[in-house]
Amino acid sequence: MKNLSWALKLMNNIDPLKTAIIIVTYNALDYIKKCFVSLFKHTSIDHEIIVIDNASNPETQKYLDSLHVSGKIQLIKNTENVLWLPAVNQGLKVIADDTEYCLLLNSDIEIFSYDWLLKLQQPMLEDTAIGISGTHYNFLPVKPTYGAIDGCCYMLRRDLIRELGYFDENYPWNGAPFIYSARAWNIGQYFYHVKNETILHHHGKKSRLENNTQLKNRKVNHFQVMREAGLEPSFDLLSKILYKLKLFDINSHIKKMI
Repeated sequence: MKNLSWALKLMNNIDPLKTAIIIVTYNALDYIKKCFVSLFKHTSIDHEIIVIDNASNPETQKYLDSLHVSGKIQLIKNTENVLWLPAVNQGLKVIADDTEYCLLLNSDIEIFSYDWLLKLQQPMLEDTAIGISGTHYNFLPVKPTYGAIDGCCYMLRRDLIRELGYFDENYPWNGAPFIYSARAWNIGQYFYHVKNETILHHHGKKSRLENNTQLKNRKVNHFQVMREAGLEPSFDLLSKILYKLKLFDINSHIKKMI
């Protein structure tokens, strides 16, 4: 029935469910422009675009102000750089009541496909046990999660935020998506790797490189994180070997869990 439901959506050309797209900006204007030009081209106005700017330079702020005045984005302007994750939480706290999905999207991502949101939602539309999806997966040879979806493109159900709350700001640059995924896993909400390189491209670390920003982040103890989330982690050497041989498939593993 789940597959039939999804097939009917495609046949009827139904739009993706309302999504709040959360984008944190900090300079790197050329890539911000690439991101927004592609975003506006391939995204319906029915969705929310919430931008949190971390005290960018005047040129970048002027560009974002113009998008805000034109009604294309909702803009939150910080007077200092609070770093990525705290800014993400700022955006999540102002999304509309009728939003069903939230998407963390880096400002140096370029979108290529008109149905990109639908493809990210597809795994969750097909199965209610999938609560998170994304295009970039970070492998970890540790059971039971074997890693997590990368925060550069991280979609989750709105209901997860209602149940689990916001992201852990003790990890302002990285680690928080992994922690969130482990907590979601513990309540039976798994993640799915959308292996489709045609829908978008992540240029990668453009804001950090342009601004020579030093990372201020706690080291992620993956075993401890899993234990605190209620899971029982264990190292899996075979999975590491299979991953190096490009034979490990996280989606197949997760399907066995559902």
